[in-house]
Amino acid sequence: MCVLRAANPVSITQLRSTDPTFGARSVYLAGQRDPGDLSRRLAGYVVLAHDPQVPLIAADYWEHSLPFYRAVMDEIRMLVEPEPVAAAAYRRLAERPADAAAEAELRRVLARLLAERRDRAAACERVASAADDNVYIGYFRGDDYQAGAAPVTLGELREIACRQSWPSAGAEPEVAVVIPLMDRDGGARVRNLVACLLAVRDQTFGHRRVAVTVVEFDAIPRWRHVVEPLADHYVHVRGTGRFNKSWSYNVAVRRTAAGTRLLCLLDADILADREFLERNHARFADAGHDAHLPHTEVLSLDEPSTHRLIGQRCRSGDAPLAGARGLLLRDAPGGCLWVRTELFHKVGGFDERYSGWGGEDEDMLVRVAAAGTATQCDDVMLHTAHPRPPMRTSGGVPFNGHIPIGSWTGERGYGDPAGPVKSGSPEPDRRVRG
Repeated sequence: MCVLRAANPVSITQLRSTDPTFGARSVYLAGQRDPGDLSRRLAGYVVLAHDPQVPLIAADYWEHSLPFYRAVMDEIRMLVEPEPVAAAAYRRLAERPADAAAEAELRRVLARLLAERRDRAAACERVASAADDNVYIGYFRGDDYQAGAAPVTLGELREIACRQSWPSAGAEPEVAVVIPLMDRDGGARVRNLVACLLAVRDQTFGHRRVAVTVVEFDAIPRWRHVVEPLADHYVHVRGTGRFNKSWSYNVAVRRTAAGTRLLCLLDADILADREFLERNHARFADAGHDAHLPHTEVLSLDEPSTHRLIGQRCRSGDAPLAGARGLLLRDAPGGCLWVRTELFHKVGGFDERYSGWGGEDEDMLVRVAAAGTATQCDDVMLHTAHPRPPMRTSGGVPFNGHIPIGSWTGERGYGDPAGPVKSGSPEPDRRVRG
């Protein structure tokens, strides 16, 4: 269990299969990944141990996973070092962890050595199984993955959107999908948002049963002209400095989700499948079901996979994972949360003291699980690539590490468009209350 989760246990029911290792539990990846292919798993751990992108994706997950990566590396080196060709293949992948050809070569070498040296194969299986069940950053590469992919631009996605039309939400939609955005540079984030919106609009769930809100945190309504044709509501919150996702969510929910029974709080870089809304709406058929994370894993796609899967999903409605490559974040608290609107207000929304990326999703999940029934389902969410934001100060301290997790009550109000609530200011009577 990761350090953060161990320090702040969440009362959440996990709906998972009974396979012996965590690596076998991805229902979304079923048929794309063979946990029994030891050479594939071992080559994946070489990538995880050496790719400089891995520590950047989640520092606490990396710190927890590193000892397991190292244990697997020790066994692999003992397997390959007696043979110069095998040792060279290992070094090539360690030096170029994103090189698909180097990965395929090492897999071939490992498969041969594992068949020849059964004693070492048994030792490798033991450490790989321990890692499969404990690491919080895993690795996936589909069999059809290629490093090159034609870029998909914001302009192309807007052209796709212009060729489509969707009816407006009904008078009383059942689900409010709320998506926050900050992109001051006009880069990958707004492109990912448009892909996210196209995927949310292309659903088996009836259009009039869902209302989509995008809330933009910026000094100016920078992307209003892009968002409004694709969303039922556009909300601008005037913000400078580090992104305050919590406040943005709270303002948008207060302004646009009144009377809506369910909230889908969705990050702008998630690429949903066509059954996403229908599947998660159905999970609330049980009156005692208050909230859930749809996912056990988040597959954080690399840049070529992002272009390929965005293009396929937005043009044809499907995003086959055989062509994907990325990092699998285990038990990630962010990405998407479904919650009954009543419970959202009961806990006072998100903690608006969080500023900058990191911690706000975990905090919300802790409070929702304490106040109602919360479930973690077995889906895998697709996360599209963008430049990684800083999550720590120059001294290595998490931006929000000083905030006691789960301590927010919303008693001073929340979701005031004038600004987020901070400890000690302003007076309670200026704030919107639940």
